[in-house]
Amino acid sequence: MTHGRELSWEEIGLETTLKDLANIVRDVEASTPPQNTRMLRKTKKWSQQLSEVIDSLVQIRTELKPQLEKALGVSIRGQELLQVAMFQPSTKNLFSELQIQLSLDKRSPLDEEDYEVLVFLSEIAQSLALVGDAAISIAVLHHIWQPKATDVGTLTQRRADIVSNEHLAKVCDSWGLYEQRIHFDPASPSKSEMNHDKGTLVEAICGIVYIEHGFNKVRELIPVLVG
Repeated sequence: MTHGRELSWEEIGLETTLKDLANIVRDVEASTPPQNTRMLRKTKKWSQQLSEVIDSLVQIRTELKPQLEKALGVSIRGQELLQVAMFQPSTKNLFSELQIQLSLDKRSPLDEEDYEVLVFLSEIAQSLALVGDAAISIAVLHHIWQPKATDVGTLTQRRADIVSNEHLAKVCDSWGLYEQRIHFDPASPSKSEMNHDKGTLVEAICGIVYIEHGFNKVRELIPVLVG
């Protein structure tokens, strides 16, 4: 990234792309001979998982977005960044398999770049969290900074308490993020894994706020994060 460039997001038409992909999978399934049970098992799994993802995207757009805007007091200008932010690493296998199997299918309206974007959705979500983590860290310092030399010694611990996964997990619960994540993870993660995932989701949301509204808006959210 060149110095001084503002962060932005170029729309990828995520919902439309995934619906096109689901149609391709249905076409492949319909043209697969009954004796090719291995491929039919694959297409059935892909169809089910794509359906779950598409349903989740609709729920994020229609339920989570307005819910978050109310909780944060901030408008989320585009729905797509929020949808991308909810993708977890466990979704990568689905899109990698589809890329390998379908990218050369002449019936597919998706090109190689489309498949690459889908494969890296969870990494894009992690990038949003990286942006949010950095913005939160500086914004928290603005919030807790005291000019007295005697208060400096507590700065590190106070900041750590606010940005810890344990604390951000509580924020995640209050925003209703965890249940809306897009994933194929096992049903019972450990407490530390769950807190890490919850903290990352909160950071990703703050990353979106930073990208769409700038650092000052993230600063305004710190009292909400502190609770």
